[in-house]
Amino acid sequence: MRGWLARVGIPAGGMTGKSVRDQAERISRCKLTFDIATGNRASGLVQQTIVDRALFIEADDGAVQGRLSLETAKLSEGFFEQLRKHPVPLEEAAIKALSNNAPALDCYLWLAYRLHVLKADRLVPWAALKAQFGTGFSKLYHFKNKFPGTLALAQAVYPAARVEVTEDGVVLKPSRPPVAPKLISASR
Repeated sequence: MRGWLARVGIPAGGMTGKSVRDQAERISRCKLTFDIATGNRASGLVQQTIVDRALFIEADDGAVQGRLSLETAKLSEGFFEQLRKHPVPLEEAAIKALSNNAPALDCYLWLAYRLHVLKADRLVPWAALKAQFGTGFSKLYHFKNKFPGTLALAQAVYPAARVEVTEDGVVLKPSRPPVAPKLISASR
């Protein structure tokens, strides 16, 4: 993890390191539940953990109160298989460029996840965007004024992202992924 953090320009120590350790622990403890619906009724659910096992050690940084640090983690088989089936192509340079702007980074990740699998244009209404990205805004109109700037920052590092800001929301359009697919040649 330290090597990757260094590549994207995030310091592994200090307050940033503490935040990374805290987030790693939260993700390790995360459990996702997906409702499977048919029509208007929920007909089942799927529960998924991200990590099967994690080892935390107390950080030896001279602090009066030790902090836990994620030493190793094993992804759950189900989560790993979903990553293999539905990869999200991300550009490390984009992550590095947005590393000091959490809203723009979240927006980039969202665009990278959604755009390359779309078959047709899709409107995401302002209320849905606010629910996902604007929980810190009390009023929708405040969010609507701010979000296009955040979206523009994400598009700056993902120039192939095709989106249109409208009065009703943001229209997502099928786009190339931010990272070109790798072609593997087969030789005989």
